[in-house]
Amino acid sequence: MLNKKETFAALQVLKQGRAEMVQDFLDHKPDIYAPSFKYEDSPALLSLAREKYFLTWLSSHWQLFNHEATFFADKQKETEAIFATVFLKLLGKWSIIKTDHSGQLNLGISLVKDMETALNHFIKAGEKSELMRNTLEITLDKNRVIFDREIKKLSEQEV
Repeated sequence: MLNKKETFAALQVLKQGRAEMVQDFLDHKPDIYAPSFKYEDSPALLSLAREKYFLTWLSSHWQLFNHEATFFADKQKETEAIFATVFLKLLGKWSIIKTDHSGQLNLGISLVKDMETALNHFIKAGEKSELMRNTLEITLDKNRVIFDREIKKLSEQEV
């Protein structure tokens, strides 16, 4: 059974997590706003950047809890088990894990970290493909200009 002190600790961490997200928006954090401009022509990369922010935000709840848990040294294991259940439910809302059993906490944390890493790789690959596309477009433009020059030379020689 949850006691008031442990419940309050879990709610405080969730409240602090929400407050930090709101503050990130109010402070115009580059992690939130920069991708909107950087990837304005690439909806897929923009979506990946948003997912990365939210995964990082979700992950931060566990760090917030670990900081808060220092105030519950006498019942740290019980408080950790309760928050683990709350944290896993939060991950479940994002369809990351479908369990709230505190024994699956390490799995949940690993999944979030793996997803963050995968998103970073996808974003880097997307950026590389953008660079390659830009190089290809410039090469095509260059070849068109050279082709037009040659056609013009040939036309002038015929006259």
